[in-house]
Order: sequence, then structure tokens, then C-alpha cells
Amino acid sequence: MQVTTTIVEYQKTIEQAALKNPKIGFVATMGALHKGHITLINQAKQECDLVVCSIFINPTQFNNPDDFATYPKTIDKDLALLEQANCDILFLPSVEEVFPKKQKLNSYSLNGLDVLFEGEKRPGHFNGVCNVVHRLFQIIEPQKAYFGQKDFQQLVIIRHMSDQLNIGVEIVGCKTAREANGLAKSSRNLLLSQKAKSDAGIIYNSMMKAKSELEKTEISKLILETENKLKKIPNSKIDYVSIAETSTLQPINKRKKGQKIVMLVAVFVENVRLIDNLMLNE
Repeated sequence: MQVTTTIVEYQKTIEQAALKNPKIGFVATMGALHKGHITLINQAKQECDLVVCSIFINPTQFNNPDDFATYPKTIDKDLALLEQANCDILFLPSVEEVFPKKQKLNSYSLNGLDVLFEGEKRPGHFNGVCNVVHRLFQIIEPQKAYFGQKDFQQLVIIRHMSDQLNIGVEIVGCKTAREANGLAKSSRNLLLSQKAKSDAGIIYNSMMKAKSELEKTEISKLILETENKLKKIPNSKIDYVSIAETSTLQPINKRKKGQKIVMLVAVFVENVRLIDNLMLNE
């Protein structure tokens, strides 16, 4: 694996690649890598000539400076995992390399997708996500980019941005990687005690129960039953539980025929905010 830290260095590495005009698969990360990231890389390896991974803790998507300062940094472990996964190129830039001081941040029109759920809780977050993803697409110039479905709202928003701007990158959504108890793999899991990680398996189990009861239970009751299950997690507080249409993310009260819907959950466990989702009728 070749490690590049500047745009010029990255471009030279691509130019020197054995393949001319290689099909590039891109996995954008903020480090603290886990098996969920590796599944994205594995899929990219199957579908592309070169796999490029970035590690960049993006300051534009943090509402709280303390969260940015305390975000897990495990670069040595990350490098080892990327080597094991046979990643071809790592782009490991500074903030100034990605966002030069003279460069103004863009404001994106996201059709209201950014003001629901995570966007309501973290104003401006998704505009920051779009800025960094758009910028990294310009630098990396991939044909395909791989994102986990765990961050379902982010995936929908990046697809919307890519379509609106006609960026020409295929956005590939990959299934959520999970622990043995169903807990979605996340960098934030590093902040949980072992007991909390075990208890948090209730999140996935409660969504699976809702899926199994979809055909015979009203939407409002499914949400209430899920909330009651989540309340059984020790040291927890529910942020939101909702069922929404998958493309607009608009919450629904009654399901329409043929409508694809997703359950979205956010819950604090030991003051660590965990998000997850599950397609209820795929």
C-alpha cells in the first residue's frame, strides 16, 4: 500500500500505476477503522482496479469542537488493517490540504434531507459532510465510492448531492457490518464498556422485532413497542425512533402499497450516541 499525504503526491501515484485509466474505487473514512470499513474495501476490491482509502477527520461536520478534539485516533492500527485488506493507496491529508484557507465552503441544496433526524440534532452537519465528500471526489476522481448503510441518511444525502451536481461517481451502499449481538460496528463503539456493548445489542433486536411484525401492526404501535424495548438498555436515553420512506426520509404514519420504508434509531448508551437503521420491507 502506498501512503500519500498531498494531492500532488496522490496524482503522481495514480499516473505511475501499472494500469492506464484504472477504475478507481474509493472508501472515505475518518479513521478508527473497524471491520465495517474493511467490508467496503473488500467490495471495492472485487469491482475496481485500484482501491483508494482516505483517512481524514473532517472538522466541517462537527457541531461540537470537543467532539472533534476527542474523536478516536488510531492511525497505527488503521494502517495495519488497510495493509491486511490490500488497500492500494491511502490518502492521509492535513486539513489545509483538503480545505485551503482561501477556499470557501460550499452550501448545498439538499431538498430537506438534511433537516431531519441527524440533521435536526446536528445543524450544518450534512453540509459539512457534503463539502468533504465533494472535495475528496474532486481529488481522488473515483468511478465508484462505497458507503455503509449504517449511516443511512448520509448515504441518501450523498446520492442526492452526486445526482444534483452530476458528479459522475457511482455511489454504492454496502450492508451494515454488525457484532455477534447485532450491534452495528462503529468507531464510537470504542467508547463503550464491554457491558454496554453487550446491552446495546437490544437496538438491532428491537428493529428486527419491528420488521417481523410489520404486516400485522400499525406504524405508530411499532414505534412505541421499539421505544419500550430500547428503554430496557441500562444507562440509556432514546434520541429518536422513526419509520420513514427510504428516498425522501419523510416519516410515515401509514404505509402505502409498494412503499419502501426504513426504521431509524438513535439512542445514547453510557452517553455515547449510537445510530442504526433497518429496511423493514426489503
